[in-house]
Order: sequence, then structure tokens, then C-alpha cells
Amino acid sequence: MSHFSKIKTNISDLDMLKKTLNDLNFDYSLDTTNHILVFKSNIKVKPLFSFSWDGNQYNLIADFNLWNLNISSDYFLEKLIQQYALNIITNESIISGFDLKTSIKMQDGSLKLIIQKWNN
Repeated sequence: MSHFSKIKTNISDLDMLKKTLNDLNFDYSLDTTNHILVFKSNIKVKPLFSFSWDGNQYNLIADFNLWNLNISSDYFLEKLIQQYALNIITNESIISGFDLKTSIKMQDGSLKLIIQKWNN
């Protein structure tokens, strides 16, 4: 029996969510109710999970009893939020005139970003 869970994510930027899904090697499609259906790359038979907009943020909708990725749902959510944050920071930095010089993955799994801005 399916039991879908809804998890609040603090993800509010659709373009950055799409980029994040691409970065994590997922395909997606938007349905007529603005749900984002997420698939394994090139396998669009049945969505793995989806995101729904609640007016403020996108919530992750998934049946964790039938979770079939090679990683735990907790680890996936951690990586999703980390990649989304990286994309938001990078995008906002570029808008503000900064350049992302390097992104270093630390031993603890965190990311160290080096951005710079030259004054003219």
C-alpha cells in the first residue's frame, strides 16, 4: 500500500530547482497542476518522486516505503538541499558581479566556495 509523505524543503526558486535536478542527473516534467515529476534519467515510466508548490515553497512528495534509489532518502534530501544552496549562492554571486573561482568538496561532505570580485 502506498503512503505518500510531504516534506517541506525551503526550495522556492523553480529555475534553481530544475538546475539542481539536472545537476543530480534527474529528468523532470511539469504536469498541468504545476507538480514537478522527477524521473531517473531517460526512464520516464513512473516518477520517483515529485515536488508540489504550496504558494511559498516546493514540497517533496514521495512514497518512502517504495523508495528505490541507491541512496537513502535522508542522504538524497541532504544532497538535494546542498546542491540547491550551491546553485542559489552561485547564481546570486554572479548577479552581484562575483565570479565563482573554485568549489572544493571537503572531507566532511561540505563545500568550500571561493568567489571573488574585482573593483574597477
